[in-house]
Amino acid sequence: MHIGKFITVAVAVAGFSSGAMADTYQWVDDKGVVHFTDDTDRIPARYQKRVREIPSPKATSPSDDGVLQNQDTGLEPNLPGGLSEEEWRSRFAAIRTEMKDLREGLPKKQDELNQLRRMRIIHQRVQDRTSYSERKAEIDRDETRIKELEAQLSALEIEASRAGVPMEWRQ
Repeated sequence: MHIGKFITVAVAVAGFSSGAMADTYQWVDDKGVVHFTDDTDRIPARYQKRVREIPSPKATSPSDDGVLQNQDTGLEPNLPGGLSEEEWRSRFAAIRTEMKDLREGLPKKQDELNQLRRMRIIHQRVQDRTSYSERKAEIDRDETRIKELEAQLSALEIEASRAGVPMEWRQ
């Protein structure tokens, strides 16, 4: 399910739940996954600074003519995808930062792998073989993660385009 649709469904469910008037909290983890909770104790400590409080919608009340009218929910209706500029920028930045860090670390790891390969060939020790295998696995994980992040960034670009997010917010 797309995050935008999920947010819409979550807000709609909260709006129809008369007994559930607690605020909802949202944060994006290091992998770009959006999380929701109504219990601040369930938010991991390292994401406490990234939490966005979504106020509970106010109840509807009948007007003089008997028609139900929504009271102010405190949510800004014109936000693309329901997220602020800061939240969109944060989502893009989190993915790009992790991708950049992984890409910058790869050359050093590949140099170390080449040195370990030489040591393995020259000395033929078990620990050299083990170190080589561990470094190779680490490089493979980093390369796989970069591909995952590229896919996440592409999906986020599509989501942002559909939501009408300005290009400058995607930087």
